[in-house]
Amino acid sequence: MSEQNEIHQTGRPAVGGISDTLREQLHRREAVCEELEQLPARTVEDYPAEIARITAEFEALPPLPPEYAEILEKRFAAAVKEAERAAAENAERLAQRAAKLEECARLSAELDTLIAGAELVTLGEVEKLEKKWNECLKSVDPEAADAAGFAARFEPLKARILAEAEADRLRGEQAEKLAAELAELTAGEDMARLQERKTAIEAEYAALGSVPKAAADKYNAAHRAAGTKLAQHYETLDLARWESYTLKLDLCAELDRLLALPDAELPKAARTLHELRDKWKGLGGVPKSKSEEINARYLETTRKLQHRVDEYYARLRQEQRQAAAAKQALVERAVALADSTEWNATAEAFKALQAEWKRLPGAGSAEKNLYTAFRAPADKFFSARSAYFDERNKKFDAAAEAKRALIAEAQALKDQPGEAAARRARQLRSDYHAAGSAGRAEHELLAQFNAALDQYFSGRREAFAEREKRSRELIAEIEALADGSAEPAAADKRVREIRAELRELACRNTFDAEKKALAKFETALGAARSRVLCDKLSLVKSVARPLAEAWQKLKAGESVDTALLEIDHLDRFHRLHTAAELIRAAAGGDAKALKKLTRLEAAAQEEHNRINAALEKLAGITPAGEAAEPLSLAAELEAAIAGNFARSSAAAEAKPADPGQLQNEYLNAGLLAPEALEESFRRFDAACAKLRS
Repeated sequence: MSEQNEIHQTGRPAVGGISDTLREQLHRREAVCEELEQLPARTVEDYPAEIARITAEFEALPPLPPEYAEILEKRFAAAVKEAERAAAENAERLAQRAAKLEECARLSAELDTLIAGAELVTLGEVEKLEKKWNECLKSVDPEAADAAGFAARFEPLKARILAEAEADRLRGEQAEKLAAELAELTAGEDMARLQERKTAIEAEYAALGSVPKAAADKYNAAHRAAGTKLAQHYETLDLARWESYTLKLDLCAELDRLLALPDAELPKAARTLHELRDKWKGLGGVPKSKSEEINARYLETTRKLQHRVDEYYARLRQEQRQAAAAKQALVERAVALADSTEWNATAEAFKALQAEWKRLPGAGSAEKNLYTAFRAPADKFFSARSAYFDERNKKFDAAAEAKRALIAEAQALKDQPGEAAARRARQLRSDYHAAGSAGRAEHELLAQFNAALDQYFSGRREAFAEREKRSRELIAEIEALADGSAEPAAADKRVREIRAELRELACRNTFDAEKKALAKFETALGAARSRVLCDKLSLVKSVARPLAEAWQKLKAGESVDTALLEIDHLDRFHRLHTAAELIRAAAGGDAKALKKLTRLEAAAQEEHNRINAALEKLAGITPAGEAAEPLSLAAELEAAIAGNFARSSAAAEAKPADPGQLQNEYLNAGLLAPEALEESFRRFDAACAKLRS
């Protein structure tokens, strides 16, 4: 723009040859250049995106005269190049750090492998792993690499290996002392002393157990030299040596036979091996030409057989430990069932535990105590069960006697006309239900009672026929609703209306058909609700778990990738959606959002606990520290029988919590940390599974 144009547009001449507008544009471009030049010194998560943003901002500025534009564009291009170099270096640093962290994770897994290897691990392997780990920690953050966790697992392993190495060293020193003594005796001329001490030294060496190879080689060399010396000394006793050789051949043949035995006969083979070793020690020398052959054969065969025996007993001890642990778990399960009052289900559970106990192998020395502990809760439960059923049968007998008297009175009503008899007939029904359940005799007594009243009310058959017709129409409607085509809530509401009308009709002839239709409808309704609820529960788990992980990272002070909060169907769960928005705000540095999340988590924990506790109570799951409340079977039977005729005189019980309502409330219970969330899911699933069963 020319100076004249500048004066025309701004109303004042340019200062120093440059207009205010041009100076402002230059300053703006210089500011963008400075921002880009300072970018390499800043900590930026996404350098390419930041470079692109600043470049777009630079290119969006108004054009400059060529004499100014060229300088600033060169400066900007240099800044872009430097920023791209810094971005590449940053990416390289991040890649190297990730590689080192991956190496640390691999070394941690290698440590787990060494720990699992138990006795097969060597000191060299442990020291090599320690060296690699220390090299890896030089270039990564120890906390990020979980150096504390590695050390907590590594130090006990290293201490054990060092202790084993020290034990090996001590055994090696003792073996070398024995080898030196044997060599000294071999150098002398006292063959009797050599023979005497050689046997004792062999016993002492055998008692050492595993010996380092170098010391074992020295001992074996000294032992062979001593044997050679003795063999030379007793060459004149060739006949005895050949006889000894023959006997040792027999022992080796017996060892070969033992080595071929199946695992089941190894305990007997171990005892025989001990006897054969004693026999071998009692035999004299063999001819020199056969000494190395027979001794090598004996040592190799006994080594293999001993190895098989050791492996067998190691497996046996492991199986016994596993069996003891499994049986201890069965004992704990039996103890948990001992005080249950769900008599039939718990009796079946005890039978299942007993069958499982029989399938397990023996637990060795712990078997007797475990079995005693296992039998005690079973005896306690079955004693209580017998006492309960004895008491219940007494109540059933008393109720049956009372109902027989009412039946006799009902049978006598046929000869008593008048309204007073009708009122008494109606009162008899209430009295019959109030008498309680008669157990197995209930069905027969009820049939007799109904027959007596039917005989009395025979004059009302026409009205009863109309009630039966209407009842069957309503039952047919229930069966039609059970096909699942109707919406579950609407169908359930209509069935409740039908049931109310059926109770008013009180038609005995359609009672069985009504039960079957209602059972069919309840099955279909339960299946439909279960499908809907299952879909919702699977969905809420898929939404809640990533939010819980993000919240856990946020509480730990780690950075949260807000892209992970873009979860499908999140908006269907109001509280989780609110939590996601707060996590997003807190990740951006909003301290108030973080505090609100903490309050929401506490409220959600209470909500989860409330719902799970209510469901567990409905399912009969006893929370820790509480005793299960016994169910009143007699009361349930009485209420059920009374309800069939819609004329119960029993007091109405408190309405229990609705499991469906609780399950729906659970869908929007709110945000928890991962560990608490998984524990809540476990409790919820266990209670729902128990309710479905």
